[in-house]
Amino acid sequence: MSSPDLSACIVSTGEEVLRGELVDSNSAELSRRLGEAGFDVQLMLTAGDRRRDLDFVLETALARADWVFMTGGLGPTEDDLTAEVVATLAGVELQFDPASWQHIERRFAEFGIPLTDNNRKQALFPAGARILSNPNGTAPGFVATLQRGGRQKHVVALPGPPREMQPMVAALLGELPQARKPSHSFIRFLGIGESSLADVMRPWAEQQGLELGYRAIFPELELKLYDASPAQIGALRRFVLERFADVLLDFSALSTPQLCATYLTETGQTLAVAESCTGGLVGKVITDLPGASAYFLGGVVSYANSAKHGLLGVDAASLTTHGAVSETVAQQMARSVRERFGADLGLAITGIAGPGGGSDDKPVGTVWLGMADGAGSRARHRRFVRGREWVRTFAAHDGLRWLMSDWLTRRWQTALDGD
Repeated sequence: MSSPDLSACIVSTGEEVLRGELVDSNSAELSRRLGEAGFDVQLMLTAGDRRRDLDFVLETALARADWVFMTGGLGPTEDDLTAEVVATLAGVELQFDPASWQHIERRFAEFGIPLTDNNRKQALFPAGARILSNPNGTAPGFVATLQRGGRQKHVVALPGPPREMQPMVAALLGELPQARKPSHSFIRFLGIGESSLADVMRPWAEQQGLELGYRAIFPELELKLYDASPAQIGALRRFVLERFADVLLDFSALSTPQLCATYLTETGQTLAVAESCTGGLVGKVITDLPGASAYFLGGVVSYANSAKHGLLGVDAASLTTHGAVSETVAQQMARSVRERFGADLGLAITGIAGPGGGSDDKPVGTVWLGMADGAGSRARHRRFVRGREWVRTFAAHDGLRWLMSDWLTRRWQTALDGD
């Protein structure tokens, strides 16, 4: 585990956070940053703007960890109580800081907003606290040091707006002594459920003395091993590759679209897609990531047979003889979209998402994937279950995974060679 003097708790404040009116993204961001800096994060706590609740969560956090990182409550109104509560817990008075007040005056002048008397509250800090400058807002933060249980404790108070909080905590963490950074292992899967994976992994992990965590991120599944040795990570990866290569995505926390972006960027290739049952979903997940224009040229949503024929030039006889959901049509769609966009790679998806439209030969969930490159075209038959959204989402992600399958295999081997 991390060094005990770098244990931490995270406290978020504000009625809007407590009531769910505002999503608490700060705690997740703080936890990630603290973990990367070597902190052992013990608890996340949330309190509204009531003094007794703030007292409770801070005392709870201070009893559990030596560092408490809290966000919110640094504004000018009567319900902004962070500085007052921390000063009381530390047994010190609030002190006015002229330098912070000058900063606040400058910021208000820059924004063209008149100052009011209550803004002076933002320049009051627990006596002896270290003041943290806020380059993106009007509320400075602070670090207060106090004693609890014979140990020195630290409360880091940060503003609530993420654009203000994030650079401030990054600057502070850059100055602190770093603990041994724990080594974590994340493995992504596509096409397996949590119970099926755990059924195989649990006995193996128990034999190894390892505790694994699982997180479903539809349509993917993440396996986690925290604070592990290189030998443990290597053993986990080898076992996973031996037993789950058909559903393995990557030895990282990257999603399918993120991996596809990496693949196309590293190989310098461009992609065009022809979609039927997925209705543009492949294009969406690709272009959800910034920078996609560097490798994604475009797509055609050819939902109807007339669109497959008219926009992609799919042979009418093939559509009649084999049907829209077939190996032949999938290959033609992939070849055509690649040629029409001048792309290095063409990917096509045609299938029956349901709930109707299936047959004995082609039940609901039947999908054909097509891929085309400079060497030709090929197709792959897939069958997905559990409903329309499931079929469409898995088809889109499975198609991208298939597109980069050879690259993924090499990537896995590189990860194993590095263990």
